[in-house]
Amino acid sequence: MTRTEHARKALRERMEKLDGQIDLALKNCGEDEVHDFRVAVRRLSQALRVFAELFPGKEERKMRRALKPALDAAAHVRDLDVDSDLLVRLGLRRDHPLLEKMRRDRERGALGFLGHLYLLRSQGVPQDWLGRLEMLRETEEDAAEHARGLLPPLAAEFFLAGRKAALKPTAAAQLHAFRLSAKRFRYTLEIFAEFYGPAMEKRIGQVREIQGILGKRQDCAVSMQLLEAAASFDAEARAVMQALERRARKLEGEFVRYWRETFDGEGQERLWVRYLARRMPARGAAR
Repeated sequence: MTRTEHARKALRERMEKLDGQIDLALKNCGEDEVHDFRVAVRRLSQALRVFAELFPGKEERKMRRALKPALDAAAHVRDLDVDSDLLVRLGLRRDHPLLEKMRRDRERGALGFLGHLYLLRSQGVPQDWLGRLEMLRETEEDAAEHARGLLPPLAAEFFLAGRKAALKPTAAAQLHAFRLSAKRFRYTLEIFAEFYGPAMEKRIGQVREIQGILGKRQDCAVSMQLLEAAASFDAEARAVMQALERRARKLEGEFVRYWRETFDGEGQERLWVRYLARRMPARGAAR
């Protein structure tokens, strides 16, 4: 398979997946549908970045920009869903004024999100993008060989960024940035997973584990921002704020332990780089 053929295949799969998720979200704007829409957009956006140089001009950037308003709207709704659940689990009563406000904000946010979805549909996104795949520059480069050159440096960069994040686990902004790096790295690995053996799934799962821990830590940060004003005069909100801070410290410790003892244990970076750079197994073995 050439690099161009692989790009068309990977992009087509992700465009069709996003198309289906838009349909589901339009039918029911629930927590799962919003989450799945965001994942579909991020997977497609990362594939567009990976194959950007095969598009003419700045075509891939235009496509990613077209998705951003709906992605931002979905993120707002998702934060309200997750953070309201988290605040209740940590002790905030369900009829607390803050939660009432969050529920109203969620209703308005969902309407805005649906408006962006209808706008995408009116613009033919992403159905009409399937035709643009024929615009990709033709190349005879082997897709598997391309993966061998692309992925090892990305893995080395990921290990470097993770070590920096583990040195200062209380730096919320740095942890959030590393979480986004983990998403991009994971979605890039998924693009090329078909050229590797079964062990690739385990490696992707390890990156997903990091992403999950740091995602929970980021939920704490967003929830604390929501509670900050109320905590200055409301004892109940202040108690939940303290619980959030304890949870954040616990998750930071969990990240550091997993990073140092498992993901970045002795010789792990070398094994990652060697695995990603090795010659691919025969097609039958890969299956």
